[in-house]
Amino acid sequence: MAEPKKDSPQQVEKSEVWTDEEFEAFIDTELTKDPLHKDYPELFKRAPKIISLWRQRYEGNAPLWKRLFNKERVLKEFIEAAPFIDAIERLVLSTELKDGEKFRIIDLACGRGYLSMFLSELLPPERVERCILVDKQWPMHNMPPKQHHINWSHIYGSFKDSSIPYNYYESWPVKLNTSKVNLKNSKEVTNMEERLFQNKGPIVLVAVHLCGTLSLRAVEIFNRNPETKFFCLKPCCLPTMVHAKRDEIFKLGEHSFPAKEVCMAGKWKKGEWHGPPRTVTQKYFERWADHLYLGIDDRDATKIKKTIMVQRFGGYQNEFLLAERLPETNSVWDVLQQSPEGGEEFNDDDDVANICQPVGNSS
Repeated sequence: MAEPKKDSPQQVEKSEVWTDEEFEAFIDTELTKDPLHKDYPELFKRAPKIISLWRQRYEGNAPLWKRLFNKERVLKEFIEAAPFIDAIERLVLSTELKDGEKFRIIDLACGRGYLSMFLSELLPPERVERCILVDKQWPMHNMPPKQHHINWSHIYGSFKDSSIPYNYYESWPVKLNTSKVNLKNSKEVTNMEERLFQNKGPIVLVAVHLCGTLSLRAVEIFNRNPETKFFCLKPCCLPTMVHAKRDEIFKLGEHSFPAKEVCMAGKWKKGEWHGPPRTVTQKYFERWADHLYLGIDDRDATKIKKTIMVQRFGGYQNEFLLAERLPETNSVWDVLQQSPEGGEEFNDDDDVANICQPVGNSS
């Protein structure tokens, strides 16, 4: 995935002196430039206020805000997650919870956690217990972040100074907790499932921007854990060629496929793609998403794969996979089954043999 452009120093400095109203108006103007706002108008209308709340939270801590708020990155994270945010909010608001039950949201390979930060400000705390931000780059529990870690100060505050205003943990409406897990390590994943999937209430598993075979891990986790009510997956990079060279067979439940059908050489370097042309990689990516979809166990669930145009300028990672264990939540599926602008759905009746034909030289 290409790195977003950096904001100019002049733009950063100007945003620091804006009033909250001016800042929100600026964010609103930027968001409405994206055509997706027509599909999720209410959500796009509320996003500027949420980002403004972050700015207010870190007031007085300019270095942290400057590190956290890159306008291009934050808006890109929101836009690409908007279909999931909308579906999760509908699910949380519509589900009849039993006494004492609350949702738990588990955010896989979360990076800095922008998605969970949006959900924390958006969802009612009386219905959501917490969001758990899972990533291998977090520091160990109760250890100060080092240079190679994701700095968690925007979640918890300063490790050295727990005083207000640098203790941010209590300020999140829905509590955010980090969890250091390497999703490629089966022992760590098993331990994570034992710790995090025991909840008095339904679990939402969300996985955005999962690179390579991490998307396989996400589907496996959903399939293995019946406590998971709702699953959201947006794949990112394709698996690397090492899997194809080993002649590996990827297996998800009863579905299996050769790695060579989806593996691709190439990588981003300093914002430039070095690898096959988009016409080839896009077809591989769509086939990758189709296989992931077919691997989601739907014996007790409803699932859907949608193409939603969140990347419009050279990007092609527009595949969204969602599943809900029965019973369905009507308010969620009424929206998911609509066709958004430029969107299409994958149907089990489609000719899978044609969908999965190799494209070009995949060896």
